[in-house]
Amino acid sequence: MRAEIILKTGSGRYQESIMDSCSVHKDGMSLDAKALPDGLLLSIRSDLDSSCALSLRFPFKGLSPESVFIPSVWYGGNMEGEGCFPSARRSSSWTFVETRMPMPGIIGARNEDGWTFFWMDECAGPLALASAGWDDDGIIFRLPYHEAPFSYRGKTKLLPAGDSPLLHLDPGTVISRRFYIFESGEADPYDGYRKLIRERFNDSNDLPRSWKAYEESKLKRLLGLVIRTTDGNAALIMGEGNGSHQSVYRFTSGSFLVKSLEAASAFLRTDGTTLSSGSLEAARERIAELLGISGNDWPKELALRIGRYFLSSETEEGFYQDSISLDTGERGGYLGISEHPEFRFLMNARCAGEAMASYIDLYERTGYEPFMELPRRVLGFFISHQLPDGSFGRWWDKEGFSIDRNGTNGAYVAVALSRMIPHLSDEDERRNAEKALVKAIGYYSALSLSGGFHGDTLDADSVDKEAGVSLLSLMLEGLESGYGDEDTLKAAIHAASFTLTWIWEMDSYISPDSPLGRLGFRSQGMTSVSAAHHHLDFYGMLIAHLYLRLWKITGDELWKNQAVLMMASCLRLIASDGNGFLGREAEFDGWQPEQINHTLWDYFSDEGNMNGTYGIDIAWVNVLGYSSYLSIKEDFPGLLNI
Repeated sequence: MRAEIILKTGSGRYQESIMDSCSVHKDGMSLDAKALPDGLLLSIRSDLDSSCALSLRFPFKGLSPESVFIPSVWYGGNMEGEGCFPSARRSSSWTFVETRMPMPGIIGARNEDGWTFFWMDECAGPLALASAGWDDDGIIFRLPYHEAPFSYRGKTKLLPAGDSPLLHLDPGTVISRRFYIFESGEADPYDGYRKLIRERFNDSNDLPRSWKAYEESKLKRLLGLVIRTTDGNAALIMGEGNGSHQSVYRFTSGSFLVKSLEAASAFLRTDGTTLSSGSLEAARERIAELLGISGNDWPKELALRIGRYFLSSETEEGFYQDSISLDTGERGGYLGISEHPEFRFLMNARCAGEAMASYIDLYERTGYEPFMELPRRVLGFFISHQLPDGSFGRWWDKEGFSIDRNGTNGAYVAVALSRMIPHLSDEDERRNAEKALVKAIGYYSALSLSGGFHGDTLDADSVDKEAGVSLLSLMLEGLESGYGDEDTLKAAIHAASFTLTWIWEMDSYISPDSPLGRLGFRSQGMTSVSAAHHHLDFYGMLIAHLYLRLWKITGDELWKNQAVLMMASCLRLIASDGNGFLGREAEFDGWQPEQINHTLWDYFSDEGNMNGTYGIDIAWVNVLGYSSYLSIKEDFPGLLNI
């Protein structure tokens, strides 16, 4: 593919076309480009003390926000949601620093021949850090990097770009970057991306064998998050030790963002060998003193107390609001870190669905009848108010009106419904539940196949990886329980392919002088959050279990290999004595940060907390990691050598 190069120096501007190779020697700068079968190699050398800027363009006519795709950053123009993030509403073309993407600078472009992907090799140092973007005439890589027309720095921070910078080079400095081109021939971006990963990045990997330490450290931190509630029961606090932001985390909930009920289930699923480990002695003693429970049956009693506490979140019959302020007692469908006060009056389909699935699991493990009676009422509400198209909506009021029908939140309700049906003995109730489930699977399958991956999370109403997670989870439930069909399998593969675009296939550049750099952190195998949240997280353990289930159904090794990649990454950045508990006290043994700021972004828009920092202790990270690990251990023990 033809390319064009523009070199700017302190005294001139020079342009060359690259067909096979080219050399430019101007103003003490030497630039050499050589075309390769799958891209090109670019080298620049400074013979003098000088400054320069370099632009490399791959001509690609007719590009629009809809015909450009940047994994983890840009999906069909990012037109969903009203947040302050890059969107076609603000500009028809953008440029982003390479560290925002799961391969350095990866960007896809579509024409009549399908999707073509461009990316770079791993960046060797700060002088080589580039940006990738597009305009009407093609794909552009710039060095030094320059984000335009805005730079996205936080949830509410989108800064004007400013002038293009020049890169200062000392005499003898050499910078080289390798550019890759992959023509997928696929009309769908997710099909094209899956083909790219399969052919270029999907090598099989062996898992590390340190899972026993992972298991014990996760359980230890979970037990450390248990609190005694005012009624003598138990819950998990959303997070601790978060400095000036701690007031944001003074909440609990049965579902996302805390996942107290899933934690209760995980306590019951923990085997005796792990529970008796000497490393957990202090954690066990803390629970015994805090709640007055001991003996070999203490995990069951702890789980029962957590489950009993959140039964009170049914504020009206069938209406479930499980987010609770620990300071005021205020209750809502979602409080946590929400900027929307109206959520306290509503029920969220995702939160309710997650909680009910956990209650069904708790019932199966304890036989405690109230843990099944509650899901029958709450899921009964959703069955009675299911929307005509099969959706379970997003937000609901007590009168049964759907306040927001967008997104994939309702898929969580359908998952819980699938798990409840085997427990229904009443024939009419079972028939109604099955009818609602089949209708929901049909709706969410169509949503997946149409690429409707948006609006899943509660405070990020843009394109989000968890939309793919929710739809994949439901499709797998449908296939495994016998309620799915051929379209369900296609929808599962499409949802998994979308989720694949949020996985870091290569290491991002992280300054060795940053906190992450000093720890030797690597981003490969990590997952990015959303187009509105540019940080990495440890959601990969959950996605890994889903991928392994898909591998079992399809036999496609792609999903197994990607699962292994994510699982290995989730062993990183775990607080221990060996790393000084990641800057915290010994009681934080086992914590992993929620927000890993690998690029120019911070949730709280703090300019000093970007590019290689980490922080925020939040319960869901440990619950999801530990619970998903237990599921993998139960369903695929051979992967863990157990």
